[in-house]
Parts: sequence; structure tokens; C-alpha cells
Amino acid sequence: MRDAVKLRGKDLTRQGCIDAAREIALDKGWKAPRSQKFVVVIDGKEYPPKKIASAVTGLPVSGFSGGAELNGKFVSLGFEVREK
Repeated sequence: MRDAVKLRGKDLTRQGCIDAAREIALDKGWKAPRSQKFVVVIDGKEYPPKKIASAVTGLPVSGFSGGAELNGKFVSLGFEVREK
């Protein structure tokens, strides 16, 4: 398990992901898009990988693709990724 990985030249950190998940959890209006295929599990709850990565790196959600590349980053940080 690593503490940080690079995503499009930005740091995606384990602690940043945890912090972003806590912020998203407070946003009661958030809904998963129907097109979302994967979730990252943080503190036992499911979150959208792109939204977490965007919150941590400052990159727009449209600035990177999901799937294997992004999911592998989360796995490297010690998180579980599964199909929605």
C-alpha cells in the first residue's frame, strides 16, 4: 500500500481520498450517475472514483478517464474498488 500516487501529474494521496470521502458524505444532494460502473470503498462506504480523484487532485472529472487506470490508483493506495 502506498501513501500517494501520481494522476495526470498531480498527487492522489490516501489521506486526501479519505478526507474527500468525508466531504462527499456531507453533501446529501449527491447522486451517483447511472453511467457509473465502479465505486471505491472508503471507510466501508461506496464513493464515485472520479469525484474522489477530482476533489483530491483539483482536476476536473472530465480531465481523466475512469476504469482500469483510475481504479488501479485506488487499489495502489489500499482501497477496494468494485463494480457498482
